[in-house]
Amino acid sequence: MRNRRYISRKGSLIVYGTEGAQLVKAFRNIPGVEVANVERLNLLKLAPGGHLGRFVIWTKSAFEKLDSIDGFFDKTSEKKGYILPRSKMVNADLARTINSDQVQSVVKPIKKKVKRAPMKKNPLKNLNTMLKLNPYAKTARRMSLLAEAQRGNAKKEKLDKKRAQIPKEEAAAIKAVGKAWYETMISDGDYIEFENFSKWLGVSQWKRNGFGMMIHIPMAFPLPFLFTFLA
Repeated sequence: MRNRRYISRKGSLIVYGTEGAQLVKAFRNIPGVEVANVERLNLLKLAPGGHLGRFVIWTKSAFEKLDSIDGFFDKTSEKKGYILPRSKMVNADLARTINSDQVQSVVKPIKKKVKRAPMKKNPLKNLNTMLKLNPYAKTARRMSLLAEAQRGNAKKEKLDKKRAQIPKEEAAAIKAVGKAWYETMISDGDYIEFENFSKWLGVSQWKRNGFGMMIHIPMAFPLPFLFTFLA
């Protein structure tokens, strides 16, 4: 125990009834021996430290008073709302009871044939399961594979056509067409007949700005409408 220099061991417990103070005075000087009244039994004295098996001495008056305090199966107890616990089984040999002829004759026979639940397969991963649910899945899968193969072949042909080397005659023809188109654009942008063009526009005042561009502000239109031409 804490804060105790010496520890006294537990001895026997004496339970008394009508003896009273005489018995208490008789055993109070014996170390380890404790006394308790039968009407005020303490669990810590009956089983100190939670360990069963303490030597308990009952007096005659205490033993006779137990039936009136705790009651019996056919007798009520003095304690309010207390019922004496009784065993659930008369015969504690459970294995013998189960294996007896009276029980085994009524019990259902053992099921030797075990019925197990089948494993469910995922139709998205298992083709046979998908075909059971949707027979058209095989045809749809084949069509998708063929379409994918056709797309791949078409893409390959297109890339091969782009990567193929152009013959010299065709390259020269393409170059000649581009050169002719460039010369046409140059000739369209060159204002040789500037006077005829200005007459066709119906204007007469043209000026060159600081960037080398011809600017005209027509009199018949407001200021925001500016006609700009390259010199």
